[in-house]
Amino acid sequence: MSIYKLMKWLSPRVMVRTAAYRPSVVASRSYADNPEIPSSTKRAVGTLKEERVRVRRARPADTPRVLRFVKEHAATAWPGVATHHSQNVVLDDLVARTLAQGHSMVAEQQESKRWGQVRGVALSAAVSPWDANLLKAWARCVRCTRSRRLVLFAAHCLSAPALHNKYQVHTVMQVVVIVPPDSPKASEIARLLAKNALQRGRDTGFPVMRFDVTTESIEKSLQDLKLQKEWEFAYEVHPNAIKEFIPRETLNEGKTGQASSNDVRRNQITVYTAFPLRKS
Repeated sequence: MSIYKLMKWLSPRVMVRTAAYRPSVVASRSYADNPEIPSSTKRAVGTLKEERVRVRRARPADTPRVLRFVKEHAATAWPGVATHHSQNVVLDDLVARTLAQGHSMVAEQQESKRWGQVRGVALSAAVSPWDANLLKAWARCVRCTRSRRLVLFAAHCLSAPALHNKYQVHTVMQVVVIVPPDSPKASEIARLLAKNALQRGRDTGFPVMRFDVTTESIEKSLQDLKLQKEWEFAYEVHPNAIKEFIPRETLNEGKTGQASSNDVRRNQITVYTAFPLRKS
């Protein structure tokens, strides 16, 4: 082929005309990856906003949102012990360490075609027999009274039931379900969080799981799971200590008071256990 014919073949006009007859590979792949959805399967948008909530395992990117949610509702999870405080470094550290283990669950609501608002959290962590002693040693180094009280309360709740010795296990998964009781569908969200936590414990091979319950709404939502009640602790919070709360009707028989009953219900923690690996 002469140089003249070669230059004529490589001219822009010929190249454009030749390329027009060749199918575009990129265009065909794009069409295959994004098929058109039939009009019959598209969801119609109504006047009422449909509430969509999903539960999934918390990711590292969820840590800021979960921390904010836990601090806003800390009084629900640890009544009388933890209060809303934006600069509570100890609470941030406890929650961050729990999330780092990768067992926690988060319930989020869809907003504007994306999942954003956190509706509930199940903080799940593997605890060992010596974790309570580590928390007590850590509390001695904390100067803030409120933060030290929270650490000591967490240590007491880990050591008091003595589940490791009772069931002869090395690790127990501790689950704290946090759902605002006044939020819509609070009971359903708490139940979904607990079920997903149970499935996580089953998948990771935990023989014993414990659910720390502090509110009546969470307790009612867990009734369908047939958990076993292990331990309950009614307490009253003092400036420098947390003491077991004894109702007035116990001290003075025949003298019952509505206020004392409310105090017991408000400052009380109940531990339920589940055994994911047991065959029902």
